[in-house]
Amino acid sequence: MVAYIIGSGAERLLAFPVSKLGTMQRPKLTRDRALARLKAVKDRFSAYIGSRYASKAKDCGSCATPCCADDDFVNVNITRLEGEAIMRTIRLSPRVSPARREEIIGNARAAVRRYGLDRAADTFATTYACPLYEPGRGCLVHYKAKPAPCTQHGCYEEWQDLPDELELRRTERRVAALNRELYGPDEQAWGFRTIPVWIARLADEGVEAPSEGDVPEAEGLVQITRRAAAGRRGGSRG
Repeated sequence: MVAYIIGSGAERLLAFPVSKLGTMQRPKLTRDRALARLKAVKDRFSAYIGSRYASKAKDCGSCATPCCADDDFVNVNITRLEGEAIMRTIRLSPRVSPARREEIIGNARAAVRRYGLDRAADTFATTYACPLYEPGRGCLVHYKAKPAPCTQHGCYEEWQDLPDELELRRTERRVAALNRELYGPDEQAWGFRTIPVWIARLADEGVEAPSEGDVPEAEGLVQITRRAAAGRRGGSRG
């Protein structure tokens, strides 16, 4: 391959003919980077729904019969990467104690058995009560790992106020592309399954299992802040 130099001194850059650029290898996507990119995709979608539609929906907090707890309603499907984001969130969130985490996993396994979620030919046709919903507190992964269909959903008085499906489909395609880049083309390894199925499966695999070194995110931020402050004080003495 023929290369040539652009610029001089500190600005010298190694360049390749345009025809060769397509053969250059992209850095392999790591799991942590994929989770960060997934969060960015979800945040953009949440901002889109929040700015255009959320104000027209009823307040979920005041609902006596929340949809998330209705086992005849919820049919949300997620990918493996989204499941891993959920497992990380319930491991590190200060809102979820270790005992509550085990309860969530137990409820997910029970839902899989009760509704036959791992045997359904069409998983979008099966319904269940979400194991991530807690009465009085709502979604336990709302800020960190909420699935896009959950963000999309809301109760509206007028059908004209309903969010369009186009942006949701775009978001789900972006999520699928991240999974494909990380796990490969075989959708059996990462494809859309119900939330309880992925929670149960990932728990069985030991993904994001608790360890002695775990620090809840809020405590971790406090520790980082204290270390940074201590470093500044130490520097000022020097």
